[in-house]
Amino acid sequence: MRFSGCLVCGSLKDVETSFSKYGAPEYDRPLPPAASRLVIVPSFGQEDEEKSHVRRCPSCATLYGYRLTYEYHVNGSEDEETLSRMTEAEAAAFHRRRARRLEAARQEIDRLESEAGALGDFIDRGHPSPVEADRAFTRMQAARGEADRVRGILQAQVEVCRRICPEILSTWAGAHARICRDVLADLEAAPPRPGFDLATALYVARATLESWEVLPVAGETFISIHGAFLEGYLERLRVELRGPET
Repeated sequence: MRFSGCLVCGSLKDVETSFSKYGAPEYDRPLPPAASRLVIVPSFGQEDEEKSHVRRCPSCATLYGYRLTYEYHVNGSEDEETLSRMTEAEAAAFHRRRARRLEAARQEIDRLESEAGALGDFIDRGHPSPVEADRAFTRMQAARGEADRVRGILQAQVEVCRRICPEILSTWAGAHARICRDVLADLEAAPPRPGFDLATALYVARATLESWEVLPVAGETFISIHGAFLEGYLERLRVELRGPET
């Protein structure tokens, strides 16, 4: 296994535990010092990080599940920690779960911006009454504001992953890149269709692929998917990110 030669993980067993009792330090059994060198992968509010989180080795990228349990007793509370090394399958499942969270945020931004765009088109070309136009404008502004809020959250999460756990981004962006390549292959092999702009579709697919290929390390943190030119894209992506655990 890759952690056997790691200066951090090499001194950790598959499962490490600690114990402490309030007011009785003679019973304390802390986690090994190497555990403090592991980096917490932020949950972004999805879990109670004090009690449960995932840690990553900064040297070899091995993941560990951490859990804190405690019991209250009249003679002093007892705390126990468990640090468990993840298998490769467990780590891959964790990366997919986090990738799906990022994708959910990305899709929400796409949905909100599409809604705002449709409302803008209605205001400009739908001949609304003054009352309808005011209502549509209010809804459009709200959608744009919410899209900006979610975009900021996604950007923060991507930037943290770039620093702490790039494997999450490799899983997310890698799934998108594979879909882009499949769509490109389909477009290049497809015969011309009346009313379908093949040249634009090819350009969109290539530009989207390029954006996803650089996302794990640089570039935009939000990438829109133009479904009109990338047929079946999101359906294929759901299969890519689903994994055996779901």
